[in-house]
Amino acid sequence: MKITNLEVYELKIPFSIGIKSSSADFLKQDGMDFCVIKIETDNGFTGWGDAFSFNCRRAVSEVILNMVKPHLIGKNPLDVQNINFELQKKLHLFGRYGITMFAISGVDIALWDIVAKNSNLPLCNVLGSAGIKKIPAYASLWRYENKEAVKDRCSSAKNLGYNYIKLHEVFTSEVRAARETLGEEIPVMVDTNCPWTKDEARQILNSWEEFNLYWVEEPINPPEDFESLSNIRSESLIPLAAGENACTSFEFKKMFEAEAVDYAQPSVTKVGGITEFNKVVSISQTYGVQVMPHSPYFGPGFLATLHLAQSMPNPGLLERFFIDLEAYLYPEDIFTPKDGFFKINGGIGLGYEPDVNVLKDYIVK
Repeated sequence: MKITNLEVYELKIPFSIGIKSSSADFLKQDGMDFCVIKIETDNGFTGWGDAFSFNCRRAVSEVILNMVKPHLIGKNPLDVQNINFELQKKLHLFGRYGITMFAISGVDIALWDIVAKNSNLPLCNVLGSAGIKKIPAYASLWRYENKEAVKDRCSSAKNLGYNYIKLHEVFTSEVRAARETLGEEIPVMVDTNCPWTKDEARQILNSWEEFNLYWVEEPINPPEDFESLSNIRSESLIPLAAGENACTSFEFKKMFEAEAVDYAQPSVTKVGGITEFNKVVSISQTYGVQVMPHSPYFGPGFLATLHLAQSMPNPGLLERFFIDLEAYLYPEDIFTPKDGFFKINGGIGLGYEPDVNVLKDYIVK
């Protein structure tokens, strides 16, 4: 079997956050960016992948087409782990973070889709799971910077059956509003997206201890300052989470050696794909760190995360970005947990093929 072609679908799909009041700065986008990768083989198999592309869609697409694709044509897609290794080795000059790794991640997901289809099995079976676990879901809210909006969205998520809710706020007033709205029975997490120095983070986290938070995510800038993150962790009663900005298992090993986190958050569309994600899971088990996959996605990356969660001995919680897209690549109920849990279907590969009409209607010209 040989790879004969690779295409990239650059998409932008409008979405709603459910309310009018929000911070204009959060993610700075009015549509969800997608870099959907299609890999074809000479015997008719097609694999679908997903490279992280929020606000960097065109750049990621160019890397895939001009830097990655030339190394893939003619290769056997079943040799996925070796392909991943060779791509990382050949492209290391351009960085082992960011756009280069996003591109490799997306290609790796597509190749694993082909591997599973060639075996006529769901991907989770190929990864070593029967696919029968129910994975607890959490609603990952937008950043609103508005107390009333936080109350509204927290109430909405709770009414939809979410048993865990994550904020993206940085001010105490919004965190307090969430806790007051949800009471003590719903665990609350806060993703701050790397806003503070070590001293600033220490002061904020100390003041947030009254809210009994499940975790605070990425309080330190820069995110790879694991020493400062470890210092904060040792001084705070609030568990810490990080990892969405870490690429490759080597960065996670450094994070774990520094004892910087309680929860590790590899992102399959950024870390190096399914191949690298599994390495992070293995290392996390060695260091006794719980993996909580980062997955605010609506493409193949979300499906890949579902399968990976099934293959993990302790899958933790699975993220659902709490927005509504104008159109979905897959049936919308895939992204809608039932009674607070995600399940996986029995389809081969990733389980679903993208809606060709959505690919056509929302492609960026």
